[in-house]
Amino acid sequence: MKKSRCALLVVDGEVIVKKFPLSRKKCMIGRAHDADLVLSSREVSRHHAVVHPAGAHYRIDDLNSTNGTVINGNVVRTHVLKPGDEIAIGDALIIFDDGSVKPAYFDETHVAPRGGETAIIEDKFMSLQQKIKDKNLKTEFKDIEHVVRKSRKRLSSLVHEDKLTGLYNRHYFDKKAQEELTRAEHKQTPLSILFIDIDRFKKINDTYGHKTGDKTLRTVSKLVRSLCRKSDIVARYGGEEIVVVLPNTLTYDAVKVASEIRTIIARQTRNALGFRVTVSVGIATFPAHGNSLKVLLDNADRALYRAKREGRNRVSTYNAERD
Repeated sequence: MKKSRCALLVVDGEVIVKKFPLSRKKCMIGRAHDADLVLSSREVSRHHAVVHPAGAHYRIDDLNSTNGTVINGNVVRTHVLKPGDEIAIGDALIIFDDGSVKPAYFDETHVAPRGGETAIIEDKFMSLQQKIKDKNLKTEFKDIEHVVRKSRKRLSSLVHEDKLTGLYNRHYFDKKAQEELTRAEHKQTPLSILFIDIDRFKKINDTYGHKTGDKTLRTVSKLVRSLCRKSDIVARYGGEEIVVVLPNTLTYDAVKVASEIRTIIARQTRNALGFRVTVSVGIATFPAHGNSLKVLLDNADRALYRAKREGRNRVSTYNAERD
């Protein structure tokens, strides 16, 4: 491995937004301004992790961060980096590159329609700001940087959104849900998943038309999102199905959340749509109902379909004997 070619590639959506050459003795990653690679997410600790030479290789060490450092889906304290390793710190994805990696992302110089060019400009601003001595110019650059950050955040969020509902899309859900499950395993905390399905949705489309069907899905999605916490992950899973990840939530509390969602939707949709809409909800909880994301989703889905079989407009928790 030629160390002169090694770099950390920061990826946002499908865009490489920053390339950080590992030419120094070490690279501090964190939220603090004195970090070498600054990540502004609140999920990132001030001094989160450090990458440094280890013989012929590079090693990453977690610095007792609050939310942990995840390499290829596993929480690590220390790890010798290999080409192509994916490092998840907060909501940032970083790829370790020794010059040979060809990730399936756009090149960093590509003017992509998803905000990649905005992020590259931001990186240039940060570099120039360090060279400017005049205080007024520094302030002006800081204002511009703030605008660029805001713009980039909005453009980036569009990549993760389902166009119809405004919820997260399936691709982004898969990534974030796995990160939350990994965090729950690391911290030994519970995590619950809700599978929500609109009852008799085909009949709504057949009776009122697909435009009304779309409006129904948007209305239900908005109600679900409003009843969840900021830390919850709410996504359109497919068709009329909505999936919610509730971090640090026991089954008992997940049932309360699901029951409130079911009740509010049944009560408020008539005013919004002119007809009453109901939903059925299935629940599965880590670790009681499974240790992997696939198993938890499958079991929440089984619980959902039992709720359907038993009459719809109800909440069911996964039960191995009944599902």
